[in-house]
Order: sequence, then C-alpha cells, then structure tokens
Amino acid sequence: MKVKKKGQKPLNLLRKKKLEIVKKKKKELSKLTTEEFFEQNFETDNDTHDDDEDNNIDDSNEHMDSDSSEDNLDPEEHKKSLMKLKDTDPEFYKYLKENDKNLLDFRVSDDEDDEDDNESDNRHIPNENLEVASDDSDFQAEETEGGSKKKITMQLLKTWQQQIQTDNSIITIKCAVEAFHAALESVAELPNTNTEYKVEGSAAFNGVMQLCIMYLPDAFKNFLKLESESQEAHKSRKFGKIRWLLKLYLSDLIKLLQSVASASILTVLLKHLRQMLPYTRSFSSLTKPLLRSLIKFWSMEEETVRVTAFLNILHIATSQESVLEKLLKTMYVKYVQNTKFVSPNTLPGINFMKHSLVEIYLLDHNISYNHAFLYIRQLAINLRNAITLKKKENFQAVYNWQYINSLCFWTDLITKSKEKSMLRSLLYPLVQIIVGTIKVIPTAQYYPLRFHCIEMLITISKETGTFIPILPFLLEILDSYDFNKKHKTVTMKPIPLICILRMSKSQLAEHGFKNSIIETVYQYILENAANESHKIYFPDVYIPCIIQLKAFLKKCHVATYCKKIKQLLNMIEENRKYIETERVKITIDLKNTTEITNWENRIKTDGTEIAKFYASWIKIHKSQMLKLLTKNEEELNVPARMPKKQKLDEHSAEDSEEESELEFRLKGTVSETETKKSLNKTKKRKKNKEKKKTNNIEDEDLPREDTDIVQDINSDDWS
Repeated sequence: MKVKKKGQKPLNLLRKKKLEIVKKKKKELSKLTTEEFFEQNFETDNDTHDDDEDNNIDDSNEHMDSDSSEDNLDPEEHKKSLMKLKDTDPEFYKYLKENDKNLLDFRVSDDEDDEDDNESDNRHIPNENLEVASDDSDFQAEETEGGSKKKITMQLLKTWQQQIQTDNSIITIKCAVEAFHAALESVAELPNTNTEYKVEGSAAFNGVMQLCIMYLPDAFKNFLKLESESQEAHKSRKFGKIRWLLKLYLSDLIKLLQSVASASILTVLLKHLRQMLPYTRSFSSLTKPLLRSLIKFWSMEEETVRVTAFLNILHIATSQESVLEKLLKTMYVKYVQNTKFVSPNTLPGINFMKHSLVEIYLLDHNISYNHAFLYIRQLAINLRNAITLKKKENFQAVYNWQYINSLCFWTDLITKSKEKSMLRSLLYPLVQIIVGTIKVIPTAQYYPLRFHCIEMLITISKETGTFIPILPFLLEILDSYDFNKKHKTVTMKPIPLICILRMSKSQLAEHGFKNSIIETVYQYILENAANESHKIYFPDVYIPCIIQLKAFLKKCHVATYCKKIKQLLNMIEENRKYIETERVKITIDLKNTTEITNWENRIKTDGTEIAKFYASWIKIHKSQMLKLLTKNEEELNVPARMPKKQKLDEHSAEDSEEESELEFRLKGTVSETETKKSLNKTKKRKKNKEKKKTNNIEDEDLPREDTDIVQDINSDDWS
C-alpha cells in the first residue's frame, strides 16, 4: 500500500497534464529500456525543438510520480528541466508554484562522485548504486533507429584507439566491449544477443581484436586505479560502474577461446588472458569454465599452446587457493587419460604434462598428500587383484601405459618433494608397488616393462639416498634368458624400448631384441654402480653381481655380448678394489653415521673412475636415442630387410667400433691379444666384402619398408 505524501492531492491534475504532453512524444516511456531512458538528453540548448522540451517536462513528471526513481536522477538536471516550464508553459508553472511549492524549492546536493569521472559526451551514466543493484544478465545493447546496427569501420576503430589511451572514462571501454561482443557474434553462436554494432569482414574483425587485446587491460586498470596485479579489482570504489562490462568481456573471451582452432591465434589470446586473470577473481562463476578450457589446451594442443595454457593455470592456482584441490584431481585424471598410448610423437607431450603437473602438486604438500595417498592406494589395489585373482582383465589393469605412467608421475613427485614433506612418507609403498609390478609376469615378453620399473627405482634411490636392491632384477635376465639361441630374422630396424611395454612374437625372434636387452642391462647396471660407487658398502654389495657376471661370461658364446659384459665386470672390480683400499686407510666406527657420510662425500667429490666413465657414456647414448626417436634419415633410411650374411657383417662392424671406443676410454681394461684378434677380424671382413660385390646388385632390388619404429605394437599390446 502506497503512503500519501504532502502535496499529493493535486497530482491528478498533473497526470492529466502529463497525458497531454506525452501524446507529442514519438515513443512511450513504458516501452523504453533502462539504457535508452538514461541516454536521453535531459539538458537541451536554447535552439532545440519543442519535442525536446516536452521530453524534459515528461521526465520531470515521471520522477514526481515514482518515489523509487526520484533518488536516482541528477537533482541539478531535474531542477533545470522544471525551471524551463516558466517559459514554455507559464500557466502550468504557476499552478505548480501555488499547489506544490516544495517541488520547485529544493536544494541541490553536492556531487559525491570522484572528480575523475568526467564524461566525454552529454549522455548520463547511471550512478554506482543503480548498477550494483541491477543484474548482469539484464544488460542488452541498444539498437539504433529503424532496427539497423552500426557498422564498425577502421576509422571508428582508430578514433576509439586514441580515446581509450587518453580518456579514462567508461564510454570508450563500453564501445570496445560491445564491439568485441559483436565480433564474437560473427564467428560463434550466442543465444539472445542484441548488439548495437556489427562486424563485417576480416579487417574489421582483426581491428576489434587488436584494439581489445592491446588496450583494454590498461584501460580497465586505469579506470579502476589498480597499482599492481595483487590488488583485487572488486575492492576498487569504481568497480560497481564497470562490473557488468568486465563480466561480459571475460565471458566473451572464454567463449572465443573455445571457438578458435588456430594454434597461433590461441597463443595470442592465452597471453591476453594472462593479463586479464586478475579480474577473474571477482567473478567466481567464470573460474570453472575457464579452467575447463585451459586444461583442455594443456593436455591436447600444440606445444606453445600447452605452455601458455599451463602458465595461466599456474597463476590461477597460486592466486585462488580455493580451486587448488579440484584442480589437482582434474589435471591428474586428464594426465592419465592422455597417457594411454606412448609413441615417439606423443612422448614429449606426456613428459611435459608430467613435469608441469608435478609443479602444481608441489604448491601445497598437505593437500597433495591426500590425493597422492588415494591414487597410490588405488594402484596398490589393482596390483593386489592381479596377483591374487590372476585373470586376464586384472593383468591388463596393471600392465598398461596408464598404470606405468602413473607410477612415473608419483616417482617424480616424491623424489622432488622436500625431505621432511608428508609426501616422503609414501616412498615405501610406492617402491613396493613398483617391485610388485615387475614380479607379476616376469617373462621375456615383458622385459621392456621391467626396464621402465627399474629406471624408476634407480631414480628414487639416487634422488632420495635410499638403498633399493635393484641388481637382482637385472642379473635375473642374464641368468634366465638364453642369449646363445639363434634368432630367426635379422633387421636393421633398432628397437627403442622406451616406447614399448610388451614385445610381440615377431620382435622376440629378431636379432635386434637381444641387442637391445644386453644394451639396456649394461646401461642400468653401469648407472646403478656409478651412483653407488662412493658408498662404503660397495665392495660387499657387488660381490654377488661380480659372481653372476662371471657366470654369464662362461655360458655365453656370443663374442659381442661377452665383450660388453666383461668391460662392465672390469670396471666394477676396479671400483671395488679402490673402495677397499680407501677403507683400510682409516678406522671407521659403523655406529657413527656422520663420520661415514663425511667419508662417502669425500670419495664422491674426488670422483670414481666408473662414475666418470658413465657421465661421458650417457651423453653419447642419449644423443643416439634422440636420433632414433626422431627417425633421423642418416640412421634409419636403410632397407628394412637384408640378406643375413650382409646384416651380420654390418652389425659386427658396428660392434668393433663400439669396442674400440670403449678400449680407448678404459685404457687397458682389455688385453692386447684381444685387440689384435679384433683387428684381424676386421681385415677378413673387408676381404669378404670385396668378394661379394656382385651380390650387392641383387640387394639393390630389395623393396624398402618404411614402417614405424613400433610397427608390431598395437592398442591390444598396451591395454
């Protein structure tokens, strides 16, 4: 029920007068939107038409009739419009003076707005209270007369560009945001959109994008008077005036990111988004769709897009702690989903996701521990089911790339965490899961998977200083597999075990399989020995290793393999003797761990021969593997199938080169008689090649098979 005020009785006569004046208007006030009402010229010049004066009279009466809108109009403008009645309608003005004197006599209050809020045109912008009270979704851009939209030209964009840099008003910002909305409307479907502008042609579209990307971040910052990124936008006094513009622009920017497919454009937009991220903290409803898009780019797009998207995710995670827990779960699930298949092409992307996800988990060790505990527990449950139930589906739940890559991720996370972190408490169960994974199916077919697990154990042992019995899993291969067995096929295609979990039957029969096994066993025994070469327990721990290596040399009849293992044996025995001589020099109390640690650090600083050799050898090995994974033409552009005799000659030549290199590095570990034998063998091979030149013509007619490195691996092998 409306309460009557003083001077309200003659309002019926005012309404009658008002109805007569309204007839002259082109549009009724009831049909005007909020934006159209406030953009009328309340202040007119002396030479304006009678229609403008009638509009002012109408506006003044409307404010007298509505108590709620009376407080929102400018009092000074309201008084000016009433004073003009004295000239336009003296009779009506006299009537108001006699019946409602309070309406004409009132004081104009001081303007509470900031002095910097000067507008560049005559349009009246609603005050802060009105904008905060209005809903953001109620905003609709006004239409021009006749329902047509104003076309954006390059000249108009240049004008806006100059104004947005010099003028700190909201007018140009509003124009730029509406132009961006119109540009988005031209490339994407937006429901219930009604914009004042229209964008036609690529030049206008690019101009609008350039205007917004280059100048809007600074324009928002200057209007809100923000000094740094850490200052929250919603705490500014002027935030209420620009709130709906910010939300509209950020919403459109997220929609544009979802609509763009070009990697170069996505990179530019993501860099621009990085500048706008401080404003997203003021709109919690935008965080979820924004992170959903960024995680998609982080896991699926081109390398530059991945990195830029991750930088945005990292900024959100560090500035908004409330989203971190949800972010950890979502990113880990996305990582596991994208590691189902591993190939030379997908491996770099998987490694980037793994390392970047580790950075996110290290932001808060306490929150990360809760997630790590649950996910590692789930891995342990899958392993237990595979061991106890022994069904095909349970084996497949463990022996797949997603399971192995999950173990790799938790290995990297725990090794990079601080020594006193809660995450370190998960080290023991993780090691037990990795060891149990090796033992599920210990056959030659799954040697590649075993090597991936051994690599994780070596990393954990090296980074955390924890002793893990790794050698038995490597020496078991030398003891159980028959390297004297003749291979059925010979191929020049090397087998990179880094992208394989299970060997196919055809690969098991190839000569390259045995070469890869020996090479990998040699690498991991050498790496483990180099990491522990300064330890005081080295002579005692490596006695079983020396015994088993000697046993392998007795039963193996392949000269190439024996040569490699014998060199490894000589280095281990040399280091064992060195540590024993150093131990004899001093008396150490085994209970005094500090003294033992100081002694080991001194030996490590001086350096051991096996550690120095491994440091130089691994550089050469990594460069060779890099060429192999990138399919270097010089290395791989050879016939896939060749006659067996010619293949053996080329393999033996390569072996002799490796032997000579190792002989040079070891300086005397190989006897002179053995070197003379190898030289004689190379001379005989040269003579045999000269005799078989006629057969080489037939070899040229052999077809080339440009197959993939992992040609025998399919999805069934990895699931």
